[in-house]
Amino acid sequence: MENNANCPIKGCLGKLLCTAIPVFIVLFVMGYLIHHVWLMPIYQQTANLWRPMDQMKDMMPLMLLYYAVLALAISALFCKVKKGIMACIAAEGAEAECKIGGKYCPIKYGVCFGVVIGVLMGTLCAGSYIWTPIPGELAVKWFIGDVVQGIVIGVVLMLICHCKMKNCAK
Repeated sequence: MENNANCPIKGCLGKLLCTAIPVFIVLFVMGYLIHHVWLMPIYQQTANLWRPMDQMKDMMPLMLLYYAVLALAISALFCKVKKGIMACIAAEGAEAECKIGGKYCPIKYGVCFGVVIGVLMGTLCAGSYIWTPIPGELAVKWFIGDVVQGIVIGVVLMLICHCKMKNCAK
């Protein structure tokens, strides 16, 4: 059997689990704010497209599983991306610039990562418009909500993982 030396998450399992928990929390809280607060009027207008509320409550364990799997996948991808970013910063000898507000500000990298994740999630959700008779406004708001959610996740992940440069490249 082949050695797993090139596994993208090797040496990252502890970090993966530690970052997946805050991502899960962000997904859960923002999911509530987006779907139960911001988009609820649209869902009520299109009630014939959705499960009744009593059935939705029964789906809660599946929703939590969905958020957990999504949090693990995002965290694994982030772990790999962050490792590459920090290696580049270390290669440039930019240790002093790896700080909030510095040239290699972690918030900037968090926003960039978050935009990519948000656009991916938003495109998948908004794409439902092609196959499902949902209002275009809902598709656009799903996309916007997911991009904002992705940015929050990216910033949270970078701030959680932000450290002194000597530890960043590890």
